[in-house]
Amino acid sequence: EVEGEGLEMRHAAFVQGEMSMFGVDEDQLGETRYAYKSSGAIHERAFSNQTIEGYDVLLSSLTTKWRDGKLVMWGLDWWPDAIVPEGQILSDDEILAFAIDNLPMNNIESTWNGWGILPDDYAEGEFRLVRKVIIEGYIDGLLRKYSTWVDAITGQVWLRKNEVVHHVGKHVTRSMGMPITNVKALKETVTPVQELPIVSGQTYAQAHPSYPFDSPEELPMPHLKVILNGTTYYTDEAGGFTSAESGDILSVPFALEGRWSQVYTDGVIPSENIDLQEGNNEINVPGNVKETSAYRSVNLIHDHMKLWMPEFTGLDFPLTTNIDVEGECNAFFDGGSINFFDTGGGCNPTSLIADVVYHEYGHAINGYFYNSLGSGFSNGAMNEGYADFWAMSLGDIAEIGKGFYEDNTDGIRRYDENPKVYPEDLVGEVHADGEIIVGAWYDTHLLMGGDWSQTLSLFIDAFPGLQATAVNGNEGQAFTDVLLDVLQADDDDDDLMNGTPNALDIIEGFAIHGITLFSYATVDHFPLLFSDADQVIEIESEVDIVFPYNLYFDGVYLKYRTNTNDDYSEVLMDDDGDVFTAELSALPPGTVVEYYMEIHDVFGGISGVTPFAANKVSNSNLPYQIIVGCYPHLINDSDEYAELGNWQLGSPTDNASTGEWEETIPVGSFGEPGVPSSIVAPQQDHTEGFGGYCFLTGVSPGSDAGIGANDVDAGHTTLLSPVIDLTQYENPVFSYWRWYANAPATGANPATDWWQVEISSNGGDSWQYLENTLQQDIRWRRNAFRVSDYLDLTDEFQMRFIASDSTTIGEYLDGGSLIEAALDDIVLYDVLPTIDNVQDSSISNAVVSANPNPASENISINGGLPNATIRIFNIKGQMIYIGKTLHDGKITISVNDFSPGMYNAQLIDSNSRNASIKFEVLR
Repeated sequence: EVEGEGLEMRHAAFVQGEMSMFGVDEDQLGETRYAYKSSGAIHERAFSNQTIEGYDVLLSSLTTKWRDGKLVMWGLDWWPDAIVPEGQILSDDEILAFAIDNLPMNNIESTWNGWGILPDDYAEGEFRLVRKVIIEGYIDGLLRKYSTWVDAITGQVWLRKNEVVHHVGKHVTRSMGMPITNVKALKETVTPVQELPIVSGQTYAQAHPSYPFDSPEELPMPHLKVILNGTTYYTDEAGGFTSAESGDILSVPFALEGRWSQVYTDGVIPSENIDLQEGNNEINVPGNVKETSAYRSVNLIHDHMKLWMPEFTGLDFPLTTNIDVEGECNAFFDGGSINFFDTGGGCNPTSLIADVVYHEYGHAINGYFYNSLGSGFSNGAMNEGYADFWAMSLGDIAEIGKGFYEDNTDGIRRYDENPKVYPEDLVGEVHADGEIIVGAWYDTHLLMGGDWSQTLSLFIDAFPGLQATAVNGNEGQAFTDVLLDVLQADDDDDDLMNGTPNALDIIEGFAIHGITLFSYATVDHFPLLFSDADQVIEIESEVDIVFPYNLYFDGVYLKYRTNTNDDYSEVLMDDDGDVFTAELSALPPGTVVEYYMEIHDVFGGISGVTPFAANKVSNSNLPYQIIVGCYPHLINDSDEYAELGNWQLGSPTDNASTGEWEETIPVGSFGEPGVPSSIVAPQQDHTEGFGGYCFLTGVSPGSDAGIGANDVDAGHTTLLSPVIDLTQYENPVFSYWRWYANAPATGANPATDWWQVEISSNGGDSWQYLENTLQQDIRWRRNAFRVSDYLDLTDEFQMRFIASDSTTIGEYLDGGSLIEAALDDIVLYDVLPTIDNVQDSSISNAVVSANPNPASENISINGGLPNATIRIFNIKGQMIYIGKTLHDGKITISVNDFSPGMYNAQLIDSNSRNASIKFEVLR
């Protein structure tokens, strides 16, 4: 138990007494901020950050969480070895030039935003002094406001993040250019209500209560400013006011502004002078229905927020509310105002949709509340998801944006069907990814009985947990942190291990969306592709299990099978620190082992399925596969080898209008050109080397052409293999590498179209499915199968690969989706070697050596394949080296730039003969 009166003293005492062992120097403690109990919350928190020589260490935090004076949990992101790097500081002009380099932006404005030290973990192993600058302007008419971190010494841009958040990930142009309102509350006199009013009134306006397809109603205007004889009054929540004024008051200025909203159209606040008489007045407030609807909605969501967070005053000022911003089909929050578009592009004015207004104001709540804790609401998925949560919790709705379109009443996101699941539905688009976390909240809400008071109590207690400080791409960590905070919010005896009153509902609600206590964790694994028939198969992975989640860790499990008709067997992997291993007994030649891994927690939750979605009952992803004791016989790589024969591009029954199969050099397509993580179509083939050919569903006109420029549209396209005689083989196994996308970020109607692979033993008279799935995997993945597991061996074996874009007239874009597929490196293996290569068709791992092992400077790999491509992968499966062996099969490689850890070297020659060996690098 930590001694001290009050949160401030207890936090200080804990840091002083316990944190030095973790490298925390009290001289490096920055400002500490506090989050006290709010309505329904049971925890309070303190937040400190790290500073060094006056600079904030970016992304640092020291957090303590308390309940009834007892420490519940603490968290630490700290760099004891942080330094201020030395070097010549670039001038402001030079830094600004780097900040805007390669940005096709016009009307650029810049605002300096301070300095910071970027930790080495995020900056290629070195601490960096960065200058923070906001770059604002327009790209193709779209408003962008980039938070940018520029290396003050080298000029490298370490972060460029758009702070403008839109209601939908669609087109948007610009705001009306209204200045950001000062965030301080207006210092105006508010006269107390008198029991016997002299001049009083009730304000009304025509407004839509919820949706544009409903008729407008005469509704009260809450919190409206009223100036009488120089004294400022405000209407109450019901739109009424009383005053201490007597007698008639002529030409009273009424404008659509109040405590929490200031409405502008074309830079003008709607206003009108109205005569008031002594006694009660019925007052019709100026403004059109778009303006009054938005004003009312802003006040409702502000009151909702204050009901649950009464101590938070960061948004107690009139937020600029811009109506009829130029553009169509969107709304956005830009950090200082909320903005709504007019009719256009088939969309209604977004100011008329109450929950769209709630959502945009929700962004303001997220951002200003985190700012009050000294942090930023950085994670885009969390920001979009929690903006939806604010909207749904006020409106008691499961569908966001009903009435968005002119021709129907459908919304743009809904949470009562087709749940988004982590990680397979994580696509890198913030709105889509946000549906995962808010879907978990909504299903938990339903499972607990649908009582928003109960749900909001948990939400408000978890909200200050700073889960959204996770950088984009670390959604698993953010989602896991939310779940743990929610369980702690529900706990009634400070012991999670014996459960909580609603633990089953909470765990199930989050698990529906793939979120468990180890969603943050990834199983880093280099897939084992081949194995000799006479050796034990060792499968190794690495998982970082961190405090406090290790308290709820059960184990890492291997799931495997050797026949596609069998159920998966389960093995608990042995652990040695963060390294987990399992061994499988030697298997007969021709076996294809399918396997994947997953993390289990003590509550029965399953996380970290690797490959993702491999455990799904239907539409599962490809597992990893090991081909045992086989030799390559026929190869088709679309480059040097076409030993299977001639392939047929297309079928008479095909009907796709674009994106038909072709054999070509891929160029790639990207959701955002220049951003590798937004890739949709492959940028290069799979075969070793660069610039090669593969089968592809329509090559893009250029890597900067945007997604969908030549994808599969309005039908299906078929690729057929030649007919192959398998009767001469003992136990044939086929493998191929494929790429499939049907649900990329911003793609319409995601995951509704099929990838199908079929095989035939009678030359195509009848077909049997090998793959029939809606599950995308936007990368090269290998599938391998033993033919006899599916068909008899005949001289008329054939395969076909079908990518489709289904059409459903009346659905959004008539059901059209973004579809890309590719195929490469199709190889036929058998258990018997080829006649010409009896002695050397396959190289056993046992004859390949790496010396010294472990290595610290150079490593020599001997006994491998002559003139073979060698690729070296780290434990995460990332390729960090590619080269060629000499004619004698040897190669010496410098490992000076390799990080300490385990590596896998894979050698493969032009005949697909392969070898591999593991080695370790030490420092």
